[in-house]
Amino acid sequence: MNIESKGTDLNKKIDKLKDKILGEDNQYFWDQQEENKVKNKNSKNENNDGENLGISGLNLKIQKIEANLDKKIEKLRDKIENDKDNQRLIDQRQENEAKDDDDDGDDDDKHDGDTKEGDDETYEGYSFNGDNGNDNGNDNGNDNGNDDNNFNFATAGDFGCSKNTQNTVSNMERKNPELVLALGDLSYHSTADCWFDIMSPLKGKMMITLGHHDIKDGEAKMNQYVKSFELDKPYYSYDYKHVHFLVMASLSDYKQGSEQYNFIKQDLEKASQNQEINWIIVSTYKPLYSSPSEHPAEDSLRDAYNPLFEKYGVDLVLNGHNHNYQRTYPLTYNPNESAKPVTTSGLSTGYNRGNDGIVFATVGTGGVNFYSLEGKNPYVANQFAGKFGFLDIDISNGNPHTKLTGTFYDNKGSEIADEFTIEKEIKNKKSDVSYS
Repeated sequence: MNIESKGTDLNKKIDKLKDKILGEDNQYFWDQQEENKVKNKNSKNENNDGENLGISGLNLKIQKIEANLDKKIEKLRDKIENDKDNQRLIDQRQENEAKDDDDDGDDDDKHDGDTKEGDDETYEGYSFNGDNGNDNGNDNGNDNGNDDNNFNFATAGDFGCSKNTQNTVSNMERKNPELVLALGDLSYHSTADCWFDIMSPLKGKMMITLGHHDIKDGEAKMNQYVKSFELDKPYYSYDYKHVHFLVMASLSDYKQGSEQYNFIKQDLEKASQNQEINWIIVSTYKPLYSSPSEHPAEDSLRDAYNPLFEKYGVDLVLNGHNHNYQRTYPLTYNPNESAKPVTTSGLSTGYNRGNDGIVFATVGTGGVNFYSLEGKNPYVANQFAGKFGFLDIDISNGNPHTKLTGTFYDNKGSEIADEFTIEKEIKNKKSDVSYS
């Protein structure tokens, strides 16, 4: 079924909803009339009161029905927009396949040894380097001489190249983040070109986590990210304004004893001993914990790294992969049954990192589409599907405490859909930042 016919079906569904509401309103009116006739037999005064209550009840009923209708219409419109975006992806793939076929039949115009990889564009100036603009670096950050160590960064994953993605970028721009952490599955097309184009307003601010569609959709596409962000490996770390960022690669070998595992263990140990670091934030494409959805939590990832995170004082873990939003209570690892972690605080916000565990957040809301939630695990504080947007993390380095505030901003009116805070005592009272 094409998009035009789906749009026609949407209008038909809206008309049916309106007809249904009209029928319900008429039936409710006649029911009220019959009820008032019965009340007339009891008392004239009671009849008058009942009539007034009937009118008030009717108005309330109409308001509820209208509100429900608006929600259903909005949901149908969102579905049509998602269908349009999915159709664009299909058209793009078909176009690329046709182009590949034409290229295969045009060997006379190519030199031996030429490959498609050489045709894919590299994008310069996107990578975050601490001062939003100049020389790139994956291991060190700086504050460009700015003594203000308070800052905010934006994070989301599963972007795609849709109107919803553009809205997410615009929403981020309004909050003016110093850094943007992308959580994987950036472009769903055969190249990364459209994603780089849409993200261009955030050039010089970006760090990326690589997801399935960034790695498994072909070497040429993956190389665009690797070259554009000058990544020696898909996992790396970065220090900025008293925060240590660790980017993991959950699609690469991560088992104990692997090169990545050894890097992460050494990196976290070093960060935990650095007196200039107040916060440790980890990003990983696959979730360690999740409510039932399209993709389950990655048990092996959780069992390998959750104990390390606790040992070295990780504060917040971010991921994408599931196209919805989930945020846990503070959790500690349960070695006896790791899928059932220990919740250290049942509060919806106001966590004390000295007593509480690690907060895990899935932010797969960048714009490609939605995955439904088929239930809610007891360790999840807040979750929702059906909202595109991003999680804004505000770091306030006060004295003697430092505070992290997480706020999810829905693209629709920048409405706040979730908010939480974590506070902790700072380890270092110096005002200047230093980096190793």
